[in-house]
Amino acid sequence: MDSINLILKKVKKVLVDAYISVFHFFCKNFQTLNRRLFKGFSTDQTNLDKKLVYSLSKSRIPNLRQLKYLKKYLTPKELWIIRVCVFVILISLSTVGVRFYFTHLQVVPIAGGKYIEGLIGSPKLINPLYSNIRDTDGDIGQLVYSSIFKRGVNSELVKDLIADYSVSQDGTIYAFTLRKDVLWHDDVPLTSEDIVFTFNAIKNTEYRSPLKNTFAGVEIQKTNDYKFQFILTDPYAAFLELLTFGILPQHIWSQIPAESAERAELNLKPIGSGPFKFNNFVKDKIGNILEYSLIANNAYYSNVPFINVNFKFFINFEEAINALNNGLIDGISYLPRDLKNNLITPKTINYHKLLLPQLTAIFLNKDNNDALKEKGVRQALALAIDKNFIVNKLIDGDANIVDGPILSNSFAYNSDIKKYNYNTEEANKLLDGAGWENIEITEEEIAELKEKLEESKETEKEKIQKKLDMGAGKWRLKNNKFLIINLKTVERQENKEIIESIKNFWEAVGVKVNSELLAVGSIQAEVIQPRNFDALFYGQIVGSDPDPYAFWHSSQAKQGGFNISNFTNKEVDKLLEDARLNADKNQRQENYKKFQEILAEEVPAIFIYSPIYIYPQNKSIKGFDVASILFPRDRFTNISNWYLKTGKKLIW
Repeated sequence: MDSINLILKKVKKVLVDAYISVFHFFCKNFQTLNRRLFKGFSTDQTNLDKKLVYSLSKSRIPNLRQLKYLKKYLTPKELWIIRVCVFVILISLSTVGVRFYFTHLQVVPIAGGKYIEGLIGSPKLINPLYSNIRDTDGDIGQLVYSSIFKRGVNSELVKDLIADYSVSQDGTIYAFTLRKDVLWHDDVPLTSEDIVFTFNAIKNTEYRSPLKNTFAGVEIQKTNDYKFQFILTDPYAAFLELLTFGILPQHIWSQIPAESAERAELNLKPIGSGPFKFNNFVKDKIGNILEYSLIANNAYYSNVPFINVNFKFFINFEEAINALNNGLIDGISYLPRDLKNNLITPKTINYHKLLLPQLTAIFLNKDNNDALKEKGVRQALALAIDKNFIVNKLIDGDANIVDGPILSNSFAYNSDIKKYNYNTEEANKLLDGAGWENIEITEEEIAELKEKLEESKETEKEKIQKKLDMGAGKWRLKNNKFLIINLKTVERQENKEIIESIKNFWEAVGVKVNSELLAVGSIQAEVIQPRNFDALFYGQIVGSDPDPYAFWHSSQAKQGGFNISNFTNKEVDKLLEDARLNADKNQRQENYKKFQEILAEEVPAIFIYSPIYIYPQNKSIKGFDVASILFPRDRFTNISNWYLKTGKKLIW
């Protein structure tokens, strides 16, 4: 564009010079030309002839037939000048046209086209009361229903159905004012009655909504048709984060008994107030939904979408990827990293890498292993792991390294905490300082021990067997006990590679590791709840608000709680309690920074990385601008801006 503007400036200068030359020529030669045209005529005669001509002509401007006689009165040189002038004028008009095109016509999205996405599973309950149970239900529900707040492109809270809100000084009353331009898909206005009905349905045990416990100690009150308020028993700084559930139309759902809600046809043919409306679905012979169609809601109170959306459902990701390869769909809800190479047309795909409020760490359980009660050992284990190798080599860069329980995109993140960068020398120093002697068991010694085992006394056999179990290598020993850690994780190919790498890192500093992979269905009951592990490589969803109370407060350090490491610290408890009750963002930030410093020093867990959500889409889809998500459905946050077709718009 800059080169075009430069050319236009040069052309403009040439044209200006040409105009000036032509003007000077006509000024200089006008009198001569006038005398030539009327040579031999007296002034009176000339005036009479002019009047005669004017009386016979309706216009004083010569027409094309008259212009052909002009050459009889002009010299060849003058004719040449006229032709040059005409050429210059034509070039000028062309230049002006080109410039106008580039400066006044803008390419803009226009309505039209259909986006087809592949989902794994099939929809059953497209209903805000239940849609967080299945991703397919949540994906469709995100497009059909509106909520009090929604997520922005960076996972931030954005006002959706509300125009304004306020919080009482003590943090227990949240008052809201609704927009007055919101219509349900059946053209009925959305009011406070709908908010109150939905919230009470969530809390009603007969509806069996999994959101019920989220709002314990919270009540709702209607102020008028467009105003309502939530009343909390105790202040909770992150309360607004909970208000992203979809709102149901009271005038429809109030006619359906609560105990029958899960069987209602409206769960598959929803009526909401969101950017898309239900159109139809296609079932196979046994009743499974194969395709689901949504159309743009032209009465939507915000930006009306440019496209319509279709979903196709698959049994697994392999089937969905095959459909994308064959052009049957335009995108997939998620691309597992280990299946990325299955895409045969990578150049036609945009791999949107979205940040997740999720972290993966090695949780250390000192109650299960006495060696882990020593802070020096825990710190040494952290220093012995090369996180860069794990992220860049094993995960192909599809993750971000983390150093603590609060992610770097949070306002509460503390960048100054103690970090454990890969340093085997320092790790060895810490283990030496903690009294863990580094002894070597050679292959020759192993062979000798095997021969002695049968001949030894029972008291000696136990010591010999311990050495045999360790195998050849350099190992850490203290008080006749070897430093051994049992490392467990969920059975996945990616996890298998990572814990094998962690095993190698730790054994390089003398720590024996026994690794174990467990089925995803048994990890909770057999490992996490009973705290049956020394070290657990595991992921946690931390949410968009930095409140880590559920993961690190001592009240959660029990069976069934989320404090997996059973970490207890009175100062941390006080910091977390005060932070979640305080609405002052600056004070919360200070509390969380101090909390991160304590955790970094104590190392109850070794934080490794935050995974990236890979969302593949055909490059024909434009306008995607999401950077981070809280749940998979949040990838649709700016779907109203997606488009397939463009047009020209005149701008003055």
